[in-house]
This record gives sequence, C-alpha cells and structure tokens, in this order.
Amino acid sequence: MSLYPAEPITTIAPLVTRLPTSPIAALETDAPAGSRRRLVLTMALVTTLVEIAAQAGVVEPLWVGGIPIPVSFVPGMGLAAVCGERLLGRSTHRPAAVAYWTAIAAVLVATASIYLRYGHLDLWTGLVAASLNEELVYRLAIPAVVAFLLRVGQVRPDVARIASLAFAGAWFVLLPGHREQMSTIAGALPFVAFAALAAVIVHRSGSILPMAAGHAVSNLLTFLVWGDAVRSDARSMGLACVLGLLVVAYGRQRRLTLDDSGGMVDIRTGLAVTAIDLREGQPATVTLADGRTIQVDGQLVSKVHLPGDVEADVAR
Repeated sequence: MSLYPAEPITTIAPLVTRLPTSPIAALETDAPAGSRRRLVLTMALVTTLVEIAAQAGVVEPLWVGGIPIPVSFVPGMGLAAVCGERLLGRSTHRPAAVAYWTAIAAVLVATASIYLRYGHLDLWTGLVAASLNEELVYRLAIPAVVAFLLRVGQVRPDVARIASLAFAGAWFVLLPGHREQMSTIAGALPFVAFAALAAVIVHRSGSILPMAAGHAVSNLLTFLVWGDAVRSDARSMGLACVLGLLVVAYGRQRRLTLDDSGGMVDIRTGLAVTAIDLREGQPATVTLADGRTIQVDGQLVSKVHLPGDVEADVAR
C-alpha cells in the first residue's frame, strides 16, 4: 500500500507553473491572489463592458475587409496578451493536436490563396479577426466575469463555470448577425450546436486559441461557399475533419488539473487535492479539501519533461 500526499507534487510548483493552465482558473475566488489574477479579471471586465456598449450601438465597430468587428477586439487582444500561453489550454491527445494544427495551417493557407485570387485578402483577415474576437469575448471574457460574480455569490465553482459558459453561449447565438441567418428553428441549430461544442472544449481544456482557429476555418469556408468559390460538400468535409480533430485533441474531460500555484484541483468541485491513493490493484482515488474521496478513472499522473531535463509527476 502506498499513500502519496499532494506535497511531493506541489513542491515542484515553480516548474509546473510553466505549463499552460486555463485562464478562467485564475479568476476563482479561492485562487491565489496576485497581480496576474487581478489583471486578467480587469481586462475581462473591460472587454465585456465594451462588448455591451458595442452591441448597444454606443461605439462604432472596426471595419476590416467589409466585416464589422466590435471594438471589444482591442481590449480582447489585451486580455489575450495577459493570458499568454494559457490561451492554448492543454491537449488531451498530443498526436491529434499536432494533426489539428497541421490541418488548420493547411486550410488557412489554402483559403488565403483563394481569397487573394479573388482580390479579397482583406476579407480573409477580417473573418479571422472576427472569429478570434468572438472566442475571446464569448468563451473567455464574459464567462470569466459571470463565473467570478457567481463565485462571489457562493455558487459552487463547477456550477458557476458551466452556468457562465451557457450564458455566454446563449448570448453568442442571439447576436444580430446570427439571428439574421435564423429564418427557422432549424436555422438556429448550427449556431446552438457550435456554441455548445465551443463551451465543452473550453470548459474541459481551457483552450481558447484552438477553438478560435476552428471558428475561423468555419467562417472562411462558409463565405467561400456563399461566393460559389467552394462547393458545399467540400466545406462540410473540411469542417468535419477540423472539428473532429479538435474534439479528439482538446475535448476529453479531465477530472484533475493544475491550478496557477502548481497544486492539483478537482475541476468538478474546484476543491484542492490533499492526498492521492495509488494502492496497487485498486482504482486511483484522491481526497479533496472537504474530506471527500473520489475515484479518478484512467491514469492519474504521468511523467512530463520540464526544462533542464527535470521530470515531474503532474495531473494528466
């Protein structure tokens, strides 16, 4: 029998924190206070308020290639800069992640060449920027602010996170540009499905940029179909491949993750892990801060090579 306390894992925090973690995790009310957390929350709040002003028509949009981009894009990029590598989240299947980014690069280059041939490279730029802005606003800024407010109101972390993503997803579906494309209930289904997929990906992996890349590919191919430059079946096949790889690479659920201080946290409850039970012949279990013991399916820890050829056990 071997009972491993969490201390051997948390003692390597200076190294573990070099790994990307979810930006939203920094906004939990029980997360370590610090300048990074306050700055992320401030930028998320500013981005949300500017988006509200933009949707209310108080401020004029930015026009890129004939595409109106809300001015929230500016503070949104500031939020992205503050989050840094955390926007990448963590892939749950490295080969699939490599395949995904290879496919994304190929599609972006191919679509750029088509837009350039038709003299609309500025439209390509505008569509990519619009996709990035929507992901930063509706999958990061708004959920972060709403989740923080719910946590202040003593709502459980897991409920607050899911509720905030659902709220932002509903807002995303009801954007004016999306409503214009919904003449029937069936017309709304693609937007609802996309918002649900994005919420699941972000909730499980903290991955904003991978979702933004998939969003950009969707918009780029859709505009090419509207312009009769690409057949609709080619668009469908391309999106199926890209979004399928996205789900495999970033969509598998993790029960445990690392917080900003390098400690282990149960993502369903938001509670810290105080002990890990790895007795041979029995399922791995962890004890949470409130004393509850939960079973964790699959491999609990794995070796990760950190800078300087140092190996550490981290949550997988």
